[in-house]
Amino acid sequence: MHRMLMSINKLYDMRAIVHISLVLLLFAFQTERASAQGTVKVSGTVIDADSQTPMSGVTVSRGKETALNHLGQTDSIGRFTVSVPIGTNLIFSSIGFETVTLKAGNVVDSMRVVMKTKDNPMNQVVVQGLRQTKRELATGSSVTISGKEIQDIPAGNVMSLLQGRVAGVNIQNNTGSPGAMGTINIRGSSSIGVSSDGMLTPTSPLFVIDGVQVDVNSGYQYGYQTGSTGINPVSLIPPEDIESFEFLKDATATSQYGAKATYGVIIITTKRGRSKVPVVGYSANFFMNTPPRLRQVLGGAEERAIRLRTIMDYDTASPERSRQEINLIPYLTDSLNPYYNNSTNWQKYFYGNTFNQTHNISIYGGDRVFSYKTNLNYYKENGIIRNTGFTRYNINMNVTYEPTEKFKMIASLQGGLGTKQNGSGVGLFQTGVASGANASSLLPPPTLFSDNNSVLSSESIRDHNKTSNILSNLVIRYQLLQGLQLQNDLGYGFNSGTSDRFTPSFLNNGSSRAENYNDRNYSLTNRTMLSYVKSFGGEEKAHMVSAYMFNEVSSSGAKANTIFLSQTPDDQVEGPIGANGGNSKGGTTNMTDSRQHGYGGTVEYNYMSKYVLNFGYRLDGTSINGPSRGYTQSPTVSGRWNFGKESWFKNVSWLSYGGIRMGWGRNIRPSGNIFNVYGKYIYGPRYNNDPTVTIDFGNIPSPEFLPEIGSDITGALELGLFQNRVEVSLEPYYRSNDNQIIDIDLNNTNGFSRKATNTGSLVNQGIDWTFTFRIFKPERPLQWTVRLTGNYNKGTLTRLPDGSRELLQGISGSVPVIKRLGRNPISNLLYYTQGVYASTADVPVNPATGKRQQLGIGSGFYFQAGDPRWTDVNGDYIIDEKDLQPIGNPEPLFFGGLLNEFMLNRSLSLSINMAYVYKRDLLNTVTASDLQRYTRPLYFDVSGGGSLTPIDQYNYWKPLNADRSVGTEGAKYPNPFDFRRAGTLDPFRTNQTLFMEDGSYLKIGSIVLGYMVDRNFTQRFGISQLRVTLTANNVYTFSKYSGPNPENVTSLGRDVSGGYPSARSYAAGINVQF
Repeated sequence: MHRMLMSINKLYDMRAIVHISLVLLLFAFQTERASAQGTVKVSGTVIDADSQTPMSGVTVSRGKETALNHLGQTDSIGRFTVSVPIGTNLIFSSIGFETVTLKAGNVVDSMRVVMKTKDNPMNQVVVQGLRQTKRELATGSSVTISGKEIQDIPAGNVMSLLQGRVAGVNIQNNTGSPGAMGTINIRGSSSIGVSSDGMLTPTSPLFVIDGVQVDVNSGYQYGYQTGSTGINPVSLIPPEDIESFEFLKDATATSQYGAKATYGVIIITTKRGRSKVPVVGYSANFFMNTPPRLRQVLGGAEERAIRLRTIMDYDTASPERSRQEINLIPYLTDSLNPYYNNSTNWQKYFYGNTFNQTHNISIYGGDRVFSYKTNLNYYKENGIIRNTGFTRYNINMNVTYEPTEKFKMIASLQGGLGTKQNGSGVGLFQTGVASGANASSLLPPPTLFSDNNSVLSSESIRDHNKTSNILSNLVIRYQLLQGLQLQNDLGYGFNSGTSDRFTPSFLNNGSSRAENYNDRNYSLTNRTMLSYVKSFGGEEKAHMVSAYMFNEVSSSGAKANTIFLSQTPDDQVEGPIGANGGNSKGGTTNMTDSRQHGYGGTVEYNYMSKYVLNFGYRLDGTSINGPSRGYTQSPTVSGRWNFGKESWFKNVSWLSYGGIRMGWGRNIRPSGNIFNVYGKYIYGPRYNNDPTVTIDFGNIPSPEFLPEIGSDITGALELGLFQNRVEVSLEPYYRSNDNQIIDIDLNNTNGFSRKATNTGSLVNQGIDWTFTFRIFKPERPLQWTVRLTGNYNKGTLTRLPDGSRELLQGISGSVPVIKRLGRNPISNLLYYTQGVYASTADVPVNPATGKRQQLGIGSGFYFQAGDPRWTDVNGDYIIDEKDLQPIGNPEPLFFGGLLNEFMLNRSLSLSINMAYVYKRDLLNTVTASDLQRYTRPLYFDVSGGGSLTPIDQYNYWKPLNADRSVGTEGAKYPNPFDFRRAGTLDPFRTNQTLFMEDGSYLKIGSIVLGYMVDRNFTQRFGISQLRVTLTANNVYTFSKYSGPNPENVTSLGRDVSGGYPSARSYAAGINVQF
């Protein structure tokens, strides 16, 4: 019985197990069914609203955009696929675009997501000190330019393409030499130093390229008339790889960069990659460079006739000698000899059209955890002057690694190599080539036996210049606590330059010559920063406090060596063995080594993003400072009021945003070198045939030597009107640059000759403005955007050594300059020309002597009809250096640009960029040189005479009687044919107002026409994006200036159009992505 009961119980247990199992299976089935019904696969494509092209690398998230809710990214053609529960909010986000949120429904097989660019400029990210912030919270002056604006234009230096695009940034492309960079000044010139070639001491801003500081001012090899490579390091950056430019213009924005940032900061950021599927991009441009319109010259018989008539008509004092001199010049007398009967156009041997190309390949990919990018660039430009050109090779790699929200690492490595050929020219302006093109047309065409070997020089001189650089940066960030972050930024830059030049013996009086130059320089910067951000004030988080402090150590050094070998074995063996040791020389020409330590921090408070206060402080010590000066302080105070967020503007529909900001700040720049502080030893005379070392008595040491200090007060009004269709930015400023170096001569009772003093100061004050107009509503098929930028700047000299009111400095070119308190920082000293004496009777007579006004004291050279009427300032009836006056201002009073952008149906685009300069005084040395050649009829060589250009368009004095005592009334130019008097009088000297003109101009800088091919068509061939472009650069310049180009001038307004002209280029390009 018991056993039967046990059997029955087991049977019931088995039934219970079966029943429970069936229930569990049914429950699992229902759960799976329910789960299947609640999950959906979402797929689709993300499209750029402007270009209607697919967007790769767009982040797809769920709920909130955090790492835990990250679902994936779009591939190279903008597609995505994710699985989420029905009703989930999908968030699509990408830098620079508005976030899009869509809900996952039942039918999600072909979702189309359209993303628009952020229209609110207040959300734009800008740099403030050492951190990034929204524009609506920025209290300093900064402007961001997208790399898209210039990426379609091939250029040897990207900075030349930014002319007129940024208010307050004056970029003058004063040379067309490939690979060189013109002058860049932010809010006026900041220097009163003048080099020997009429250029101001460079005051270019500090460049920060992917986190690495590059100071183009401190590198001597980037100078002007030097024997260096002539390649600017910025020229090694391809425009195709640039994501953005950011210009920091005041001390509030730049002070935390410390030394080297006194003249402003330009941050160049290259592109980053983020796409789950790797994207390969290729772009190419094929372009033609053409020289500007060449000068008209008189050729052959016409030039010969003018020279003969000039000699015979105006050499009345010694006609016999003139006939003898004529007979000694076969080019004038032996016209029947084919060798001397020439009409050579030398310009065609030097200038010509060139065909060039550039290619760029980019590969990028990755996701939110790890992303990478590699860019390869090749650029080849043949110069419009023979045997000149520039070639660039560049590779840029960067990676971003962010495994968690707390840790992030960014590493970048960029290598560039540039080669350049300078031909027979010298320095930045290629002056040797210019003189060769100005040779007389009577000289025979170029051969080994020609009197003008400049053409052979341009072809036969072997000239090779090479610059290579490495820029590396490593940024590591770690979040210690919520809102507390530690960051270390390590940057290293290395630059190497070599220049080899060989001149064959037949071009150097039978003696070959080999020259070599090489330099090395480096910079190493390490910055450690601790930052903290805290929000409080209820759910609205109305109050926010942010602060950071940092410690920075940097080191930089440079060394340059040269060697000169004379009389090498032959034109094939260039040495070093076999050269003439007695005439050869070489050694180290420049060497620097400096250290800097800085630390400081910033505290910022903002309330509801409405009121912002910012306080910064930095201390810097440099090895160049005098030992008794210690650390230099750089404080900043700034604030911002976004009045557009006030309640009383809540219902004002026409105001999109409005803000006012003000700031004061100061920063420093090390000036001079360690020898200014401690002096130096040099080689002395030999004693008992042994070398000695002695103190350099040329410059006295100054232990009180100071760094240059720049301080400014700035303000700004920023407005957005009518849904941001009109934007206005007005920024007044007042900036001073103190402690500038001025060398003063010591009296002869002192053992030293000179002393470098920090006694120069100047002030720049003015206003920047930017107006942006979006003509049509965003929904219209045609979009037209206009951006007008401008700057008004007035510079004033405020301090000179020892309380002096003026300081005279003579430079080459026979045009001295003067620095006078209360005027523009540097002025040209000129004779004031009041026309030409129409008759000898018009010349003033000294009542004390009864003699006419004379040139110089005791010269016995008296003015007569046809001579220039120069103002006798001191009334002593003598024209000399005492009558020179500071006249004109070589710095522009207004400058800016105008950009027009058109977009039709989001596929066809047209961009026209223009730049302008208004009220700038230039010295037209080209016209002066053209007239001077007529006063040298006996000379044919390049230095003494040269080609003759037509002068019929000039109103010059002509005699009306035999003795030439009466002539043209109201003539502007003196008599160009009286060459005997001209040898003493020099009537066409450049330092007179006769050749001072208004250098205002309006320049059409670039025109870009682009077309985006329909994606539905290109996808058939596996191409996700295809864009073709046609561009023209340096199109045309409108100006009343009578010289060749009002932009090809030095910083002192001296025309150098005889050097390397700016080419006009036409390009066809293609941009494709796979």
